[in-house]
Amino acid sequence: MSETLSHTVNENGGVAYRNILIAVDESKEAAKAFGVAVDLAKKYDAHLLIVSFLNTGSLAALKTFTSQIHNMRAEVADRVEIFKKIAQNKGVKSVSVFTGEDSPASAIIEKVIPQYHCDLIVCGATGTTKLDRFLIGIGSQSSYMARLAPCSVLIVR
Repeated sequence: MSETLSHTVNENGGVAYRNILIAVDESKEAAKAFGVAVDLAKKYDAHLLIVSFLNTGSLAALKTFTSQIHNMRAEVADRVEIFKKIAQNKGVKSVSVFTGEDSPASAIIEKVIPQYHCDLIVCGATGTTKLDRFLIGIGSQSSYMARLAPCSVLIVR
């Protein structure tokens, strides 16, 4: 991938991030990663993009349970808004949210990063939904992003 990333080099020769993506779900790992992302956004005066996906790859077995899927969509939307308010209350100046229905890691890499020009992804090491842990396994999303993202990935334990 030959896209130009948006981080810059500061006066000390270090990296300064401008667009930080935090991938969240309901896990404890995601909450830890969120705290790190907020700290980094404040340190670099960066925009913080809070992203959460309803993993449709895991929902194939639930297609007949339309009301449950609607509830899950609402939970995803509520989750990012709660995280947004927390980030703003902690002093992050620029915060936005993105939700979708897809395989989270591939959607982040193929759709979100190109659209928002993120230069850092922050995610939990094992932060997956309950359904993903049951159907897919622990850490598959963070592992995928670490291997294939066109920008730096910080995996928080």
